[in-house]
Amino acid sequence: MSVATTRGAQRLWGRVAVAGLFVAASFAVTASGTAATKSARESIPAGAHVLYWADPAFAVSGSRSTQVVVTNLSVINRVRALINALPLSTPHRVCPDDMMIPVAVSFAVSRSATPYSRVVFQLGGCPSAQVFQHGAGVLPTLGGSTLTSTFVAIRKLVDPSTTAAA
Repeated sequence: MSVATTRGAQRLWGRVAVAGLFVAASFAVTASGTAATKSARESIPAGAHVLYWADPAFAVSGSRSTQVVVTNLSVINRVRALINALPLSTPHRVCPDDMMIPVAVSFAVSRSATPYSRVVFQLGGCPSAQVFQHGAGVLPTLGGSTLTSTFVAIRKLVDPSTTAAA
């Protein structure tokens, strides 16, 4: 092989290596850019002075709804932190056994104000927590393997008299 041929082959392999690195770097940037990271819309912002816990319960005579109002700022902030720590859930088209009546947690600046954020927990079928900001649903939902234990922890914080079972 001549020196010119060897240098040509080295240049070719150098270009292939650079092109490969460029493709790999582009893929890494694209993959990290589309990774499921939470935006501010999926998080519950600070500022709530009132938390409402709406828990529908069923009695033998029919349904009734229990609403707990919390004004303890440390409890409200802890509940907000637990919800904000939940990861985004993986999307699913059809979910079997999604028949559980959802439980809603709402955050407001005062008792007379309309809640600015609401989180609706659905623990049956494909468990998820849907965030609503100013009445509009935000996608994707929250979920992850800790959703049920987070729900139980929030339930204990909001209403310690309830049983721990979800």
